[in-house]
Amino acid sequence: MKRNRLFTWLAVIAVAALSSAATQWVVRGRPAAAPDRCLEGAFLARELGLSADQARAVGQLEQAKDAQLAACCSRHCAARAQLGPLLAGTNAAAAQAALKAMSQAYAESERVTWDHIQRVRALLTPAQQARYDALVARSVCGACNMDQAPAAKM
Repeated sequence: MKRNRLFTWLAVIAVAALSSAATQWVVRGRPAAAPDRCLEGAFLARELGLSADQARAVGQLEQAKDAQLAACCSRHCAARAQLGPLLAGTNAAAAQAALKAMSQAYAESERVTWDHIQRVRALLTPAQQARYDALVARSVCGACNMDQAPAAKM
């Protein structure tokens, strides 16, 4: 008798958990693709049905973008490393210069990303462009690490 009651409770808990998960999925929709996924050639090939030529071109663009972003990241990290010791010091001008270098590196990374999105878009058919635009808008424009932007749904 106790064993039947235990199995009944386990079944109730399992059904409740599945119902909760299904409700969350319906209410929130599919999670947005991570921003970096929308810049990956393999992801785009699968999501957009790219031809072999398109996939090859997107792969080349991706390699160039990755190299540029790595350079931006290196400049940003170097400036941040310079800024650290200056925060507690009295050399405000040097701290401002390091902060400016960090900001410029970050801004450049945003420009590189924007340029990459536009170059990929130029390779696509109109139907693929519409899907790509939706993916980019959903993942880049709807994502906010601080939960200040509304969640984008598709």
